[in-house]
Amino acid sequence: MKYVIILVALIFLGVLFFLVKNEFNQEKINSSNTIKKNEVLHKCNLSNEIINRENIDTERQCYYDCGDGFEVRVDTSIEFPCQNYIMEKK
Repeated sequence: MKYVIILVALIFLGVLFFLVKNEFNQEKINSSNTIKKNEVLHKCNLSNEIINRENIDTERQCYYDCGDGFEVRVDTSIEFPCQNYIMEKK
C-alpha cells in the first residue's frame, strides 16, 4: 500500500511538472511573437531589382522604399523573386 501511494505521488508530480513546463514554453513563444510598443510595421514597396549572375550569394538584389528616405535591400538567390512589398519594423 505504501508503494502505491508513492507511485501515485510521483505520477502526480510528473504531470504537474509537465504542465508547468508546457505553460512556461507557451509564454516564452507568445512573448517572442509580440511587437514592442514603440515598434511599428511599415509597408515597403519594391522600388528596384538588380540581377547579378556573377555573384552567386547575392544574385538578386531587391530594393524596397519604406518612405522618409528609408530604403531596405534584400539579397536572395536567383530562384527567389522579389516580393511586391515587405513589412519592416521601424
